[in-house]
Amino acid sequence: MLVLIAHRVIDLLILAILVSSILSWFRPDPRNPFVRVLNAVVEPILHPIRALLPGMGGLDFSPMLAVVILMLLRSLLERGLT
Repeated sequence: MLVLIAHRVIDLLILAILVSSILSWFRPDPRNPFVRVLNAVVEPILHPIRALLPGMGGLDFSPMLAVVILMLLRSLLERGLT
């Protein structure tokens, strides 16, 4: 049961990162309540990754790396279950 909840949380985090990345192309109003909540969820995950990654000429690969890490974590949880 706990693994299922963790699996769903990871899925929601991946979705939040993807939505945040797509929204960043349109420069949404940072005062929008949806954008504020989304940033509050996503930034604690992306900020440490951004600090570790070198600058890539204005491209931000931290969302991609965060999704890969979350997918690996989800896979480890699934393997631990079997």
